[in-house]
Amino acid sequence: MQNNSLKSQHIAIIGAGVSGISAARVWQKCGYSVTIYEASDQIGGQWNMTYPGVRLQNTAPQYQFSDFPWPFTPDRHPTGEQVLKYMHAAVAAYGIEVKLNHKVTQMVKQDIGWQLTFENGTQGNFAYVMIATGQYPGGDKKHKPRFENIDSYRGEVVTNINSKEVFKDKHVAVVGFGKTALDFAAWSGAVAQSTQHIFRTPRWTIPDHLLGIDYTRPFFSRFGSDMMPSWCHSSLIQNLLHKKLTFVVKSFWGFIATLFQYQHRKDAKLGTLDPSVLDLVFPPKSQFVPDLRSASAVAPNHYYEYVAHQRIIPYRGEVASFFEHGLILSDGQKIEADMVCICCGNEAPTYGFLPETYAQYLRVHGGPSLYRHQIDPRIPDLGFAGYNHGFMHIALCEMGTLWQIAAHQKDLQLPSETEMLASAQRVSQWKIAHSSYESTFNIAVSTRYQQHLDILLQDLGISQWRKLPNVPAEIFARYDPTDYKGVVEEYLAKSAKRKAKGQVKHVMPVDA
Repeated sequence: MQNNSLKSQHIAIIGAGVSGISAARVWQKCGYSVTIYEASDQIGGQWNMTYPGVRLQNTAPQYQFSDFPWPFTPDRHPTGEQVLKYMHAAVAAYGIEVKLNHKVTQMVKQDIGWQLTFENGTQGNFAYVMIATGQYPGGDKKHKPRFENIDSYRGEVVTNINSKEVFKDKHVAVVGFGKTALDFAAWSGAVAQSTQHIFRTPRWTIPDHLLGIDYTRPFFSRFGSDMMPSWCHSSLIQNLLHKKLTFVVKSFWGFIATLFQYQHRKDAKLGTLDPSVLDLVFPPKSQFVPDLRSASAVAPNHYYEYVAHQRIIPYRGEVASFFEHGLILSDGQKIEADMVCICCGNEAPTYGFLPETYAQYLRVHGGPSLYRHQIDPRIPDLGFAGYNHGFMHIALCEMGTLWQIAAHQKDLQLPSETEMLASAQRVSQWKIAHSSYESTFNIAVSTRYQQHLDILLQDLGISQWRKLPNVPAEIFARYDPTDYKGVVEEYLAKSAKRKAKGQVKHVMPVDA
């Protein structure tokens, strides 16, 4: 591939989920020929592998492509079916080429770009490849710890379900405290004979409404996001708050935690019940900010109500082993159940299609540790889409892809390989020190989405203040992906001016 003009460069995106579609659209808008390669027979990524009844944790306005509004009216928290319908509509509207049943089996580095081999025996050469296979493999790749004596258990062990009705009239035990576990426990609580919920540590969950106010207001405005402790701060006010006015930040989140507890107790419909019935499922307030991570879950309808009214019986403990009729906890307590739902996360991707020399860089604790959550500087002509997963995922994918395009075009001057690896490691260490554990902590920015977006834009020489000159809106209005609608065009105009002057843009000297 000797001709390096834009029109001669073919870009491959591996994975036709929302991250892959977001990435493809940005490459397309920048003048490149791009194809998405999808291993399965349909568009949608993880949304094709979800359990029935699952809904988007986010709200529809915060989950859309910047230049493609929902063409129909979805639920406030769209269903899996609605999300899939939206993705299909976007691909059709954009005219993106998607090749289904094209599982990548091998990638071989060329002088420029990569040669990809597919399971059907075909091959292709590409100037740049983006991996958009997601951090949640789903399906049979759910993590299933090998518990002692599990083979002696006479009941059913599941990590996924085909219908909520599987719980009906059964004695169910649910293990874990993530979104899937909470959904399963709430659904089971509605129809099962009994539901036991076992977890080592309860986590803070997000009420859908807070004193009647949409939960997105404190989390999607700059007023709220500026209060979020982070490995990077993208403005003078953030630096002031987190270096000089830490008591203000601590007080703010303490107040929000109190409101969360109040709302959960209200939703539990306690009546004359002692509020202490919820103590087992409430973590301490000191855990509040660390729990605001990628795995943060919006509280399912009725979960706290069912706990309060004993339709769900919570246990703080650890599964030690199975016996023929159920589980044995580490304290020796036996829990009988004819169905056990193990909700312990997902297996990490292994990147078996990459040369081992490169794949080993990515198979690390917490997932790949990437510079700017975009690239491993040791692997040329390769980037990742969606590995900056967060509360505004699609905007994060789009801006991350634009950042990679700028770097690929040599319009963005990157630090040395050593400096980039050190930066990625500092971010990883910050997350370990300040966030509750999750298995994919390296490939998410979670509630630090605004800081991350700001710095990506600063790197590109684009204003991060997307609502100005309306100052009140900039501070208090909710951000959503449409605020980034014109960024690609702004970048292309500024990039052309820099190139005409023989200039390049240097990245900001901060971690992101």
